[in-house]
Amino acid sequence: MFTNASVYKAIADEAYQEMVQSLEAGRRPKPDGSPGWIVTYDPKQTSFKQAMISVVFTGMWLEAVMHLLVVKAHGKEKFNEYDFKSYEEKLSLLGCTDQALLDSVSRFRKSRKSLVHEKAYFDDGEIKWAQKEAEEAHELLVAIYECFSEKLG
Repeated sequence: MFTNASVYKAIADEAYQEMVQSLEAGRRPKPDGSPGWIVTYDPKQTSFKQAMISVVFTGMWLEAVMHLLVVKAHGKEKFNEYDFKSYEEKLSLLGCTDQALLDSVSRFRKSRKSLVHEKAYFDDGEIKWAQKEAEEAHELLVAIYECFSEKLG
């Protein structure tokens, strides 16, 4: 079976690493030794862009992996039934009972949706930092990959 899942994962991983490098390159300790950092403004917004790429491609990877795993375990008909269900429901179908992982994927689903389907005039009252969302998306990607790596082959 042909799938782009490994390419999506590579893009998400690479974008995350570039985001981290950009953040580190743009900050330095305060010269007086006090706690905190001096952050240099990046007019190209490199870390922000890489964070968005990482989140979006993590979502693409997750969609592809969920499809592969559900079809492999339950067949195409069951996947068609679950195609538009949440990540949490698909993970539960696959036998995931780890509440922390289910909570993490729920948060990711909402964050990714907010990023991909931006609604400028709808404020959910929560301030999100793209880099923090990318960090959490990366942790989720790693956790799901580790959880299902044997089944992914």
